[in-house]
Amino acid sequence: MQIQLQAICRRPVSLRKAITDDLTTRGHEVLQVEAKKSVDRKPGWAKISGRGLPGAINLEWDANAHMLLARAITRMGNRPHKLLAVFLEYLIERHGKKIASINIQLR
Repeated sequence: MQIQLQAICRRPVSLRKAITDDLTTRGHEVLQVEAKKSVDRKPGWAKISGRGLPGAINLEWDANAHMLLARAITRMGNRPHKLLAVFLEYLIERHGKKIASINIQLR
């Protein structure tokens, strides 16, 4: 199953980079950065996972649209809703002032 979250940002600064930097330096009780591609290359990406939660969240930053694309994915019948809920709470709590709107789509 796959769920896509789109966060439209107020500023043209990469929200993906802000999230990976924040999780790397400050940390989070559940979320952690699994992998990331060089932030200097386009398009950059990152993979976020949750401790004890099935699935992963793949992040991409669309600089032209000022939009973060987050795809929550799982395998073997698991559902990504708990991981996405934790990520959404984190996103609003730590980066909420940068975000103008959030859209969620089932795929």
